[in-house]
Amino acid sequence: ALRAERRGHVLLVEDDREVSALTRELLVTLGFSVTHAATAEAATRAFDGGRPIDVVLSDIMMPGGMSGVTLARELRRRHARLPIVLMTGYIEAAAGLDDGEFEVLPKPFTIEALAAALGVEVAAARPSPG
Repeated sequence: ALRAERRGHVLLVEDDREVSALTRELLVTLGFSVTHAATAEAATRAFDGGRPIDVVLSDIMMPGGMSGVTLARELRRRHARLPIVLMTGYIEAAAGLDDGEFEVLPKPFTIEALAAALGVEVAAARPSPG
């Protein structure tokens, strides 16, 4: 059975296994389908997979030299209208961002905060009582 609210496809870029598993669960609860990439390089390759990506949710601090900010700017250059949300447990990591350049979601976050960052309602993801 298809869910009434299909929200779109999220590319989740997160190197921490536990965090990515938890975040994927929250995204699925909100009605998104998810592709996970553990590195910025894998994230850029995900766009060549032919699956349309509606929004990118990326950690800022990542191994391998390319930060989430660099990744976000590169993706924005290639896909000007793509919504990008950056997650971080270290708010200083977002210091290099221009005002309003990207949505920043502080970690740890609630499903409500995640929904707000992605511009969706949490309530709509749950069946209404009665």
